[in-house]
Amino acid sequence: MVEGGVTIVKYLLFLANLVLWVGGLSLIIVGSILQLKFDNVLDILGDERLATPILLLVIGSLCTLLGFLGCCGAIRENYCLTVSFAVLLALLITCEIAAVIIGYALHDSFRLGIGNQLQTGMVRYHESRGVESAWDKTHQLFECCGVTNSSDWLTFTTIPDSCCIEEIEGCARENAPLFEPGCIHSVEQWVLKNGAMVGGICAVLAAIQLVGVCFACCLSKSILKDFHDFYY
Repeated sequence: MVEGGVTIVKYLLFLANLVLWVGGLSLIIVGSILQLKFDNVLDILGDERLATPILLLVIGSLCTLLGFLGCCGAIRENYCLTVSFAVLLALLITCEIAAVIIGYALHDSFRLGIGNQLQTGMVRYHESRGVESAWDKTHQLFECCGVTNSSDWLTFTTIPDSCCIEEIEGCARENAPLFEPGCIHSVEQWVLKNGAMVGGICAVLAAIQLVGVCFACCLSKSILKDFHDFYY
């Protein structure tokens, strides 16, 4: 049983991991809600690596698992659990930093990839009911039409009715007012904005995780010292 100042470290580690666990659970809930709300955008992009909901679900699951492991290790004063938690948390921090660096370095290629995915989605508009529904919802959600403008659709097919400001069946053929901006800018901003949100969340979690690693190292060292003092 640890005593003195290490006892404070023990309960601080437990509290930090409890916050990490609750934060991870919150990310899972938020990610699930966003996944349901923006699933149409993901259908068009076709690349789930660009999807904030997927990233939030992955980060949330890892934080929930590590938070639970850290709480158990701290409250039970288990050396193996505490050391395992510290090592895994340090690896997670390293991966988060690497992901941020890679995301920043590949910023331009991501933007190019978004444009290519949108063009591919236009080609498949009438080939897949899911893509057709995704484009229609994206037009209305972002109030846009086509990739750069509504004329993009004329290269592949007719302009969809979802491009109309007031969507009515056959409105596009009747020269009804259409959304003027293309969707490329809106979708790019959506991806970049959500990417920044993920980066901010990672920064906050990394700070909590760094504190957790320090506390876990102090606690594990104290547990090991008590073990040696008891048996030797």
